Parts: sequence; structure tokens; C-alpha cells
Amino acid sequence: MPKHSLETRKSTERMVDYDRHSSAQQSIISSHDARIRELARQVGRGGREMRVMDYGCGPGTSAIIAVRPALEVFRARFHDAPLVVCHADQPGNDWNALFGLVYGPTGYHAGIDNVRTEASIGSFYERMADDSSVDLATCFAASHWLSRAVRLQSPGTVWFADLQGDARQEMAELARRDWMNFLRLRARELKPGGFLFVSTLGSIPDGAERNGAAASGRGIYRALQVVAESMARDGLIDADVLDGFVFSLWFPTAEEARSPIEGDDDLLLSFEIVTIEVTPAPHNPTDFFAGLSSDPEKYANAYTGYIRAFADSTLRTQLLAPSATGPQSEDGLADEFYRRLHDLYQTRLSEFAFELWHLTVILRKM
Repeated sequence: MPKHSLETRKSTERMVDYDRHSSAQQSIISSHDARIRELARQVGRGGREMRVMDYGCGPGTSAIIAVRPALEVFRARFHDAPLVVCHADQPGNDWNALFGLVYGPTGYHAGIDNVRTEASIGSFYERMADDSSVDLATCFAASHWLSRAVRLQSPGTVWFADLQGDARQEMAELARRDWMNFLRLRARELKPGGFLFVSTLGSIPDGAERNGAAASGRGIYRALQVVAESMARDGLIDADVLDGFVFSLWFPTAEEARSPIEGDDDLLLSFEIVTIEVTPAPHNPTDFFAGLSSDPEKYANAYTGYIRAFADSTLRTQLLAPSATGPQSEDGLADEFYRRLHDLYQTRLSEFAFELWHLTVILRKM
């Protein structure tokens, strides 16, 4: 097997039942409502329209609550200005579901007048808007996904935080390049005086961890490794495929988010750093679903639903489908995988709890 190979499907496509199981994403956005409103109050009117753009919007309610605060502030400040919302995501996003929510009773069209809704289809690692066209840009729980799916020799782990040696170095370099590319593109698209607000899962220094940092969701990804290894032992998953499988994501520390900006002359000239920080989630930071822990069945259902919503497409494309060469179908392997995952959370509960730290990056375009 080659050292690594690139997959054609993006790792976030075909997420399953995302809206119903996106409470963690929605909590990240809701916790920043006041900050977004404050940024919107600082943005000057730089043209006839005021444009809000949400990168990696997804198909669910989170895309509505991400843009509503800025829209409400802009409407109050600029009574006659047309407002534009551009939802940006990949072709595999469930656009019908999103626009059903946008124009539904809880969508922003129901309470804010003179709003035009647009979509920009593609990867946010490419151009998504015209030069100097965006007043306020948001990106929630999305920038941790890397630009492409990568296969690395990673026996013993399915995620970045436990990688060692060359595999870790290669993944770290890809994450750094992607972050710098993301920022350079947004620098072109933002108007002078506009803001970029990024919030996603982060990591904090922790000397007890293998690579010196505790990453959000470490329990979840280690639970996925336990399940995958059990299926490999039972001959249901190809062990060689598992050894080369890793989720294509990276949850940065504050230093990993800051240093590429401070070390690049173009980015330093493009942006004023307002905030770069990693903080514990405001609610249940050590176990996001702790409120359900007294009922093991509900607790396991919550974890299984949440994980399946964001991970199913990646697991199927890179792990289960390549292993489905015998009598077991891809769907059958997926059903067995989630059955075992459910049993793991039902019996071992908080051993694999979802710890959550928020990385927040606020940049002002110079």
C-alpha cells in the first residue's frame, strides 16, 4: 500500500440525519450570539448591500442561527439596505433541507425583511465569493475538516491526535497548509473592515497526552477505534484497511491557529488578530451528553446518533466499503458497527465521553 492516497469524495459529504443530531454544533454557535452581534455593530456600510457569508454551513438549523444575529443587527442599523446571506458548502450538502428551513416558520425570512438568500457551491479551500464582497463571514464547526481525505499508515488509531512519527508530521503539515489557504482566500473575499469569525473544535496543552495536547472528542474517536478493532478481530473489517484509515481532520491548539498568521507576511498585512483562544464549552465541557447519563439507553442513543450524523460518510467511504468484499454488505457492516458502538456507550458510559473545547478565531480585515 502506498504511504498515502487521496480520496475523491470530500469527507463531509452525505452526513446522516445531521440536523436532529447537531446539538453540539448548535451549542457552539449559540454560545457566540453576543459576540457576533458586537462584530456586526462594528462593521461599517461599505456598499449598497450588507453581505453575510457562512462557510461550511451544513444542512440544518445551525445554518440559521449562525447568520441571524448579524442580520438582526444589520437590519436595525441600516434600515434601507438590502441584506444578503450566502450559504457556502459542498455539492453533497442537503440543500433542499437547508432552504426548507431558511424559508420555513423558524427561518430568518420569517422575521427579517429585504433579505436575499444565495448559495455558493464548492469547497471553502477554494474561492467562494467575489473579491471584497463580504461584510461578515462565519465558519462554525467546519474548518477542522481538511481539504482532502488522506490514507496514512496509522495502526492503532483512527484520528490525528494519537498519530506518531511521519504520519503525524504529514497530517500536521497538511492541516497547517489548509488553514493558511483558508485564511488567504477569506482575506480576498472580505471587505476592508469586515470580520471573519471561526469557531470549531480545539485542543489544549496536556502533558499526559501522547502528543502533549488534549483534543476535543478524544473519547469519541477512541471509542471508534475500539469498535473498529473488534470488527477487525472478528474478520468483518479488513485489518490492512483499518491500519491505513484516519479521519481527515485536525482540532488546533490556539498556538497552531495563531502561528501561521504571525509567521506569514501576507496574512499579517491582511488581518488584525482580535481573538484567538481555546476555551471549555460553556455547558457540560467534560461530557456533552452528561445530562442523559442516568439512563444508559438514552445516553448510548445520543452518542450513537451524534457520531453517525457526522462520521457515517467517512466510515463508509474509507473503511466499511473497502472491507465489504465478502458476504457482508456495506450497509450490513455499518449496522453492525453502530450496534457495537451503542453497546460500548451503554455499558461503559462516560469512559468515552465527549469532551469539548471551543477554538475561537476572530480576525478583522485590514
